[in-house]
Amino acid sequence: MKGGTSLIQRDNPLEKIFSPFYLAIISGILLVILIINGFLEISRTKKGFYSLLEREAIVLLQHFERNIQETLISLQGMEEGLKKPVPNGASSGLLLGWEESIGEYLIEVIHRIDQADREKPLTLPDLQRLTQHYSITSIAFYDPKGNLLRSWPSPLFPQSDKPLLRELIEKKRPLVIDLFGKPLYGSQIFSLGLWRKKTPGIIILQLNSNQMRSLLRQFTIQRSISDIGLREGILFISVQDHQLLTLAHTDPSFVGRKEDDPFLKNSLKTDQPLSRHRQLSNGEEIFEVVKTFYFSNQPWGLIRIGYSSKEVQPLLGEVKKNVALSVFIFLTLGVMAITLIWVNQNRHLKKIKEMENRIQLAERLSSLGHLAAGVAHEIRNPLNAIGMGIQRLKREFRPGEEKTKEEYIQFTELILKEIQRMNEIIEEFLTLSRPFQLNLKVSSLQDLLKNLIALFKEEASAQGIQLQVDLNTQLPPVNIDEQRLTQALINIMKNGMEAMEKGGVLHLEAHPYKDRIEVVLSDTGSGIPVDHMGKIFNYYYTTKEKGIGLGLPIAHRIIEAHGGQLKIESKVGGGTKVTIVLPC
Repeated sequence: MKGGTSLIQRDNPLEKIFSPFYLAIISGILLVILIINGFLEISRTKKGFYSLLEREAIVLLQHFERNIQETLISLQGMEEGLKKPVPNGASSGLLLGWEESIGEYLIEVIHRIDQADREKPLTLPDLQRLTQHYSITSIAFYDPKGNLLRSWPSPLFPQSDKPLLRELIEKKRPLVIDLFGKPLYGSQIFSLGLWRKKTPGIIILQLNSNQMRSLLRQFTIQRSISDIGLREGILFISVQDHQLLTLAHTDPSFVGRKEDDPFLKNSLKTDQPLSRHRQLSNGEEIFEVVKTFYFSNQPWGLIRIGYSSKEVQPLLGEVKKNVALSVFIFLTLGVMAITLIWVNQNRHLKKIKEMENRIQLAERLSSLGHLAAGVAHEIRNPLNAIGMGIQRLKREFRPGEEKTKEEYIQFTELILKEIQRMNEIIEEFLTLSRPFQLNLKVSSLQDLLKNLIALFKEEASAQGIQLQVDLNTQLPPVNIDEQRLTQALINIMKNGMEAMEKGGVLHLEAHPYKDRIEVVLSDTGSGIPVDHMGKIFNYYYTTKEKGIGLGLPIAHRIIEAHGGQLKIESKVGGGTKVTIVLPC
């Protein structure tokens, strides 16, 4: 739409602070905070679970400690009773119940040695290592005739092997046991002989009294932990002496093994339970709790209990799911809240900018009005005098000749018209300088718009402009100054028609919207270039030869005085749309 100025929506630099880019950054920061908090929550929960397991383990270890102490007291009494020989080679009643277990263990040991030698002949260093591993005195290999092939060390008491060798060579029995019916103190030798199946020959193991007592201690302690059923989740319970030799284990294959573990060595130096996480050879992670146990007020060894990580993983899995769900919910709520604040803030900044524009416009109009009032008063009086003089010249001093007379009258009429136009311009200046005194009354906006269409109908038809009207029949009554509002609408419609020099369509519509009425005037003219949109805020800006650029400012003042708004949208080649919003 050509000419004048208007309230145009311009970019607000403050709104960039609340752009979607910064919204994304804030959302990202919120996500990072929630994720960190989630990891901390998972870590706290994990520590809590393991703390509960540690408390349970300490209770169990204290229970096992009492059982082992009672077992060791009973074992002391048993060993005192076994200091004397048993007559007729019979087993002592105190040893009954342990013979079978000790015998099975030593038979398993001699079979393992036989198997290892079949796979790869054992050297003397190998035999030395096996004697230390199984805590036995010697290992000896004989040929089928009873000749010694190799041993570690040399048999301490060779004569003790002859009865066993004789029975095995004669093949009376494939296995000969000489373990029981002897005192557990002194220089007694305990033997076990085996006729080898696949490799011809004989294997004989020897133990001394100390080693037999150690075996007896291991099996009594082993029974003290084996008699207690383990709940699901506990992988093992182990008892070790002060040299970290395994005396008892829920897996018997670990019995007799000696460990060299710095953590376990440190555990022997404190009376407080210690815990750790470690991985087994199969890759399974376990949680282990270790406690020093005492006998006769002296540190005697360690009790260990191991829990499978599968005990905690399902619970941690549930916690992780809950944390992930919480992160998602809080992130969603946070983003929604930030978005709401962002929208409201932008709306608030937009309103502030509109208010600033209105204040600036009012200040500029006020300054312009004061200037215009002063100039108008200075020009108006001489202009009136000129007009009166021209009228007198036209009336009293006409030339006598017809040709000259006619030309004279044309010139005087032209001068009078220009004086009248200048007077109208001065009146518009004065209008800007004076506050509006609205004569408000309840009126029908529908009737006002119909009269306006009737006023412009002939002029539009003459310029080849088609008027299209779409008025809602349910428009509510409004409190307006009909004369002033008509003046504003005339200025806007004139601009629209002047923008369509070669004809076009001027569309007028009005409809209620909530507690307001919207009047929309749109044309199919050339539109306003983007680089001119900023200039139309300057007063007196116009593209018309005889325009003064005050039509739209006056229209805007009239509409704003009614408590309404004037908005303009324009596109080059796409016409201009003016929206007037009036309160009901």
